[in-house]
Amino acid sequence: MTAIMAIAGCASGGPQLSIGGNLQTGETGETGAAGVTLPNTIAHQPYSLGGWVMCLDRPGAVRIEKAELIHPDGDIRLAAFSSRLQSADHPMLGNANEPLTSLGFPAQSPAVTRTCSRPGEDPGQGWPRTELGLQYTKDSDATARAEGIRLIYISAGERRTVDFFLSVELCAPNDVTTPNCKEMYEKLNASR
Repeated sequence: MTAIMAIAGCASGGPQLSIGGNLQTGETGETGAAGVTLPNTIAHQPYSLGGWVMCLDRPGAVRIEKAELIHPDGDIRLAAFSSRLQSADHPMLGNANEPLTSLGFPAQSPAVTRTCSRPGEDPGQGWPRTELGLQYTKDSDATARAEGIRLIYISAGERRTVDFFLSVELCAPNDVTTPNCKEMYEKLNASR
């Protein structure tokens, strides 16, 4: 899974936050586009996703204040976000139909302090990595989507943003009209 991330704000004092690597490979700052399509989703259920590395461009710490959806369509909501250090007790999340707090993520995201691997550096260096967790929900059974999330964070007293272009689509039960939902529906029914 790859993702496009963009950093906004100037690089004056503190470190900048990067999102989008893969915890299994240790890669960060990948380019491309990532998308998650979840079939047969219903209203008021938690849909949690994880597995993306957050890291800093240089030593320091940043505190994430807020997360917002980018271009939501329908009644999708980002119900929660958090981060945790990867460990044997906390393998990469992937996705689950549970709240982040039930999956070992703290209720309030701790500061991100890990630096990103440099080109040519062993990606295992600097472990454990910081995993981003996102919890989505929707207010009706209808298909809903968002193009990404924007994290607002504080670095060296300065407010900054980072955009993570992770397309998330929560498909209505048995949606066979929306292209990605139809594809997932067909794959699920073919495996039965």
